[in-house]
Amino acid sequence: MSLAARPELEPGRAYRTRELRRFGANPARLARRLVREGKLQQAAHGLFYAPVRSRFGQAPPSEEEILRGFLGSSPFVITGPPKWNVLGLGSTAMFAATLAYNQKRTGEFNFDGRRFLLRRVYFPERPTPEWYVIDLLQHHDMAGVSIAALEDRLVASLRQGRWDRERLRETAARYGSRATLEMVERSLRQAGGAR
Repeated sequence: MSLAARPELEPGRAYRTRELRRFGANPARLARRLVREGKLQQAAHGLFYAPVRSRFGQAPPSEEEILRGFLGSSPFVITGPPKWNVLGLGSTAMFAATLAYNQKRTGEFNFDGRRFLLRRVYFPERPTPEWYVIDLLQHHDMAGVSIAALEDRLVASLRQGRWDRERLRETAARYGSRATLEMVERSLRQAGGAR
């Protein structure tokens, strides 16, 4: 039997149609056949995934894997309420979509019934907790928290020593607006202590 007849698909991995070319000359036809056989599920036009078998049935891949399949080698970072809420700065927002920053696409996309909100935004290769603080300050309206409440909580958390002060300042200067940088500087002054 040929490789195209029985391709080795990794469970939980997302595939673009073009990636199936390594298994056969006609990747679109191969994808349709693998979907019929239940070896692939279609997440969106041209995007498929090999489901993970679990005792509860077939499970989809992670959000990260769907984005990796869609964006290819382009870097991305998942942010939004799941990251903002754990900072302890008063955000308790919930989104019906996954917010992800990337360098390739902007828009709202539906993959396998899950909504993704993609934004082309400048972000670090390895986001730190301080970067998520700045991200929350920049998008406080999306999180449903007033900037005044965030500033009060930021000052309190700085007094507790929760953030690297210099990293917070540098991150605000690099990724935040002028207003965000001014608020961070003001918060650092109000918190007192080490500079």
